[in-house]
Amino acid sequence: MDRLAPNALNITVAQPTGDHVVHLVGGLTDAVFSFLGPVTAVNAERGIRQTVILMDVPAHRHLLPRFHPSIRLVLTSSTAGPLRRLMDSVAALLTAVEAEPTVAVHLHGMIPALLGVYAARFRRLPQSMIISPHGSRSLVSLGPVRGMVTWLLRPAAGHTPKMLIANSTADAKALERMTDEPVQLIESRIDAEFFLAPRREARRPVLLTGSRIHDSTAPALYAQLAVLLGEESLKVSCNWHGTADADSLARLAAANVAVYDAIKPSERAARMSSAWVYVALVGGHGFPVFLAEAMAAGLPCVVWDTPAHRELVTHGETALVCDSYQTLLACVAELIDSREQRERLGTAARAEARRRFDDQRFRDSINSAYAALLPEV
Repeated sequence: MDRLAPNALNITVAQPTGDHVVHLVGGLTDAVFSFLGPVTAVNAERGIRQTVILMDVPAHRHLLPRFHPSIRLVLTSSTAGPLRRLMDSVAALLTAVEAEPTVAVHLHGMIPALLGVYAARFRRLPQSMIISPHGSRSLVSLGPVRGMVTWLLRPAAGHTPKMLIANSTADAKALERMTDEPVQLIESRIDAEFFLAPRREARRPVLLTGSRIHDSTAPALYAQLAVLLGEESLKVSCNWHGTADADSLARLAAANVAVYDAIKPSERAARMSSAWVYVALVGGHGFPVFLAEAMAAGLPCVVWDTPAHRELVTHGETALVCDSYQTLLACVAELIDSREQRERLGTAARAEARRRFDDQRFRDSINSAYAALLPEV
């Protein structure tokens, strides 16, 4: 099924250059879109025609309208069995490549990477190839098939011009170990709404966290935190932005946590502007986009000690990093009690986010990377 999405990024489209790029995506999440959406928008601005192939997953449909309107979306079924989904993805990739002259294929995720390398190796696709892992679990959990995957990835360099781009340091290091090839690090872009959001703290303390990953760990921890801080004398409100599984939503409701599925960046930025503290709990793989958004909004952050979080913040400078529940509770209490500490950490976090996740920085990096494979653009 094909769909065209209305423009949500407000980017002017140049006259088409005659170049066509195909993007093959695994699971489309907020983290993946934080890179894929801006990449395709920057390419559209340069007049590059693009096809994006992804599964039609109901939980991710809210992201589809945010693609640039010039992009052709090809949605495959998510209800078929695993083998059928793989076959459908390969078929859609070959159809898109053969439909018109294609200069590059950008593979988002390790499963799409293997499918693309398979097509290049056995179907003799001549296009340049770009691989971005997006925190794929396959990078760290391949186990006994790692050797086969490494073998599949490496030969492609001899047949097809290839570039490796990661949007996190952890991905870059893992991909380098797997392929023994250099990897470019281009961190995701954060929407301007977060940098522009004014800091107007609510009269009462408001804690905020967010996720759309159906993992029960983070909701359970946050519900515990909400119960401990929910005494009438403390008057602390706890909010959850995103979604969760049914059991987790029930647990959050029982702890008086308000759940808002703010799907638009402007909605999330507006709610962040009045919060006192952002709490980044254990999360999924890949770029922690909600944490980056909170930093860009100038929110002081308390984060669980994970590799993905440590890539974004420095303890005591741009956030407070915790390795136990007791420490997390103490850090939250410290920030609630100290406006000066909140302002110091929030200001430093916003400056760090502006330095790393700014639109122009991202645009320049992507233009430079693609120019190496598309020198005529």
